[in-house]
Amino acid sequence: MDIEFQKPDEIKAFQEALLKDALRYLQGHSRYYQRLFDRYHIDIGKINHIEDLQKIPFTEKKDLQLFNEEFLCCPKEKIVDYVTTSGTLGDPVTFGCTEKDLQRLAYNEKKSFACAGVQPGDIVQLMTTLDKRFMAGLAYFLGIRELGASIIRVGNGIPELQWDTIQRLKPDTIMCVPSFILRLIQYAEEHGIDYKSSSIRRIIGIGEGLRNQQFELNLLGRRIK
Repeated sequence: MDIEFQKPDEIKAFQEALLKDALRYLQGHSRYYQRLFDRYHIDIGKINHIEDLQKIPFTEKKDLQLFNEEFLCCPKEKIVDYVTTSGTLGDPVTFGCTEKDLQRLAYNEKKSFACAGVQPGDIVQLMTTLDKRFMAGLAYFLGIRELGASIIRVGNGIPELQWDTIQRLKPDTIMCVPSFILRLIQYAEEHGIDYKSSSIRRIIGIGEGLRNQQFELNLLGRRIK
């Protein structure tokens, strides 16, 4: 069901049903939330609406760092992919993903790419890494595949390889950090590549802001434009 196209009250009811399921699962499987609910005397049976979430204290990144193992909600043999990030305290934060987690990632990214105009049959050149425990790169790959578009996994950096791939396989979409667009253009200009006549019709940018709080282009956004 495409819940995002339903009426607001139907979306809220859908979300609240999932909220109750999530709270019951956490109380039954998460040592961290079992302890938190007990400490703050939280009766999850009384959390029935989105507005009731204010009764639960925030979970912050430092909690994930300090109590990482307590967040694991399934047997370790169910984990099919591990992702590790570094945090402000210097200790790594590990996320173990089950097959269902990866399916959810694929679904989320499928929706995001569709919202950006990507369609089945399009060719997306990924200029992001899939290795080094980078979850987003894997999510993009899974989402594009779920959508039915084609993927070229070039990885980050190396303008020469990116342009060689563009000229050979002619993707219509590229995905990269916005500042890398400037490097691609610079390389093209230095090597006589007519980038304005390339196959690229869409750029999906990640990780860097291009607009200020008033939604006006910032310096990076203006340079790219």
